[in-house]
Amino acid sequence: MIKRISYCTMLAVTTILLVFTTSRGYSQTTLQLKISPIGFHFFNEPNKKLYENKIDANATFVLEPCVIFGVETYLVSDILCFRAHFGGLSDAMSKPGLFLQAGLKVRMFQVYRNSLSFGAGLMLYGHECWGTVPNYQAERGWAQNGSWEYSVGFLADLEYAIFLNDKSDLMFNITYGYQKKTFNFTIGYRYWLSSIIKHPIKCGSCPFTKTNNKWKK
Repeated sequence: MIKRISYCTMLAVTTILLVFTTSRGYSQTTLQLKISPIGFHFFNEPNKKLYENKIDANATFVLEPCVIFGVETYLVSDILCFRAHFGGLSDAMSKPGLFLQAGLKVRMFQVYRNSLSFGAGLMLYGHECWGTVPNYQAERGWAQNGSWEYSVGFLADLEYAIFLNDKSDLMFNITYGYQKKTFNFTIGYRYWLSSIIKHPIKCGSCPFTKTNNKWKK
């Protein structure tokens, strides 16, 4: 298991480094750290009765601590960006889990230091096999590899961000997809490695200002 986790970590780090090194020259780039303590299960799932650390009797709210590291690089002004996330969690069955996500995010609107964005992309996630849990009912869509099982899915989220200063943002996300049929609320911190906009929209946008003939956060 440790070896598989190491391989997944190496893959995620390599992906993030490739994104950073190939994109920093033409657009602004950020690093992110997010945390989520609880998973929200609003759908009827066959194994909800087996979930550990459930907060309510129906297992709608389950303690599933999750840590996410991410990178974003903007492709169009300060509106459209490519992003990649790598995370680890203790899932609904209290099994270790990992995921790797890649997709796009678009800013819908911005008022002074406040912005709202929508993101979507594909997910590769895996966890230690649930089949070892007594009375477990097999779920479709998983491929087993040793003591772990994996699946491909879809992620979508809404992000509200507050620009704290030139280098820092505070983020609040409502996300669907870190696990199958699961919602998460996350709080996170975003650090700008480069906030210079190399291809700005003609009029620019607040709170960005033009300095040395470059649009900058």
